[in-house]
Amino acid sequence: MKVHEYRGPEVVVRYDAGRCIHAGECVRGAPQVFDRDARPWVKPEGASLEHLLAVIARCPTGALTAVTPDGAPLEAPAAANVASVQPRGPIYLRGRITVRGADHASWAEYTRIALCRCGASANKPFCDGSHTQSGFADGGTCPGAPASVEGRAEGPIKVNPIDNGPLMIEGAVEFDAADGSTFVTDKVWLCRCGHSGNKPFCDGTHKRIGFRSS
Repeated sequence: MKVHEYRGPEVVVRYDAGRCIHAGECVRGAPQVFDRDARPWVKPEGASLEHLLAVIARCPTGALTAVTPDGAPLEAPAAANVASVQPRGPIYLRGRITVRGADHASWAEYTRIALCRCGASANKPFCDGSHTQSGFADGGTCPGAPASVEGRAEGPIKVNPIDNGPLMIEGAVEFDAADGSTFVTDKVWLCRCGHSGNKPFCDGTHKRIGFRSS
């Protein structure tokens, strides 16, 4: 899907509609910039650069990003790697992230992504909001979490979507569950078929149900 660009005097706001799930952080944070009923719906000049960048950084999916007029990134990765498990929704991941593309394509870099875990997204491994129609009902807890590893959740993260299988996450990441529990892991396999009995972790159910990742 095409990435749209909205140019202001100091910044270019980029919008990837394929990754947007309408979390609404942009509209709530800077309504003078982001107005769904206006055309164009993004007006970068409507707020100070500092405020605009702060609001864009709140977009959990990374659908909104910002660069300078000559294309230099204006957002640094978060200091700590955090995966927030959403009730009845995706996993929001922040950090210095690379994601393997389809068919063993090159790795793409991100700072914020939303990972599908209902199995219904048409934009796997990214969430596209399909959980709201698919009936995905997991509460976002992590009862089967592995023992937390020592050290800080820093450094690069690799997200490797296994063909017709789980997401393999490599790198130190702090997982924040919906019930307030946390743990740090440096390698974990996450369910993306939506049917694991140990969500958000893979338990092999994808093989039994014939999950297809594309």
